[in-house]
Amino acid sequence: MGDRLGSMGVMENVSSTAAPLSVLTPEGDEVRLGDAWAHRPVVLALIRHFGCQFCKDHVSQLVPAVPAIHEAGAELVIVGSGNPSMAGFFAEDYHVTTPLFTNPSRDIYRAFGAKRPTWTALLNPWLYWNGLRVALRGHWPGRPQGDLAQLGGVFIVLPDGDMPFAYRSTVAGDLPSVARVIDELKKAVLRR
Repeated sequence: MGDRLGSMGVMENVSSTAAPLSVLTPEGDEVRLGDAWAHRPVVLALIRHFGCQFCKDHVSQLVPAVPAIHEAGAELVIVGSGNPSMAGFFAEDYHVTTPLFTNPSRDIYRAFGAKRPTWTALLNPWLYWNGLRVALRGHWPGRPQGDLAQLGGVFIVLPDGDMPFAYRSTVAGDLPSVARVIDELKKAVLRR
């Protein structure tokens, strides 16, 4: 469903757009995002907000995949749009041990081309199907903890800023499978 750039697409580069931008740690410290991929590839998960049921579901699937991500020589980095304390509670609740940041200004989202749909997105039946699907897995919406309208995505970023895989959600809950992300990561690492 999402806008995808995979193995055969034209590769984007984020070294000048996203790398110099800052994110905040759960403690409120400012960190340059590009430092995350300066020495190794990164699987970057941009989540909508820290109360989002789809984000909870996605992160609960990504966390068990961290060993496979590390085995490929990469790191999982998660960025949300709430405040630092929200990020801290989210990391604790979902047992996130990899870098987790927040970007309240959402300039990172803009740099990666993440969408911010209009109210008409509420008419998309996939939104409700996705909501039912993740609710059946036990993930319910929490109170808003960031920008409700912001969509996210999953990106693989290499140390030179090249992005061999980009998946931009077109509706809330539209995310690639973890198996697909791991497969794309392995392909990207082999091509390096």
